[in-house]
Amino acid sequence: MTDQAAVPGVSPTGIPLPTDLRPGPVIVGVDDVPACGRPLRAAVFLARSLGRSLVVLHVEKRVLPMVEGYVPMQDETLLNGESEAAIDADLRAALIDCGDVDGVDWELQTVTGEPSVELLRIAEEIDAACVVVGKKHKGFADFLHRMASGSVSRSVVAAQKFPVLVVP
Repeated sequence: MTDQAAVPGVSPTGIPLPTDLRPGPVIVGVDDVPACGRPLRAAVFLARSLGRSLVVLHVEKRVLPMVEGYVPMQDETLLNGESEAAIDADLRAALIDCGDVDGVDWELQTVTGEPSVELLRIAEEIDAACVVVGKKHKGFADFLHRMASGSVSRSVVAAQKFPVLVVP
């Protein structure tokens, strides 16, 4: 009997994979674990089904706003090292505690920037098989926020670079 994971173009469960499927892992964007449960579970399911690893991406927004005529230096836009490490450790612990990532190889990456831009940038770097994003805006206040700041899911889908799974 052959090992299905070793057969090119076939998933670990024996399902033929699309010939244009990128070879990299599945990537999912998370803000915090409780709010991103459904997209995270969908990404884990997809990674397992494809026999791929999972990259969990957390994007910290820039600390300082851009001011006309002034571009902050790189170190001015990042949190200090201790704060970044604490956020990373808390998120990693929450991912382990929730149990949703059990049974799949995964890694957590934390970057600073605009969520849709960074999600697409990292997906390109790792040649992601699929990008999984959540769509969680509810109510009028969140609608106004989304209109003002843009929707991550809409931006990622509009880029048309990768297969995208949008999970409400």
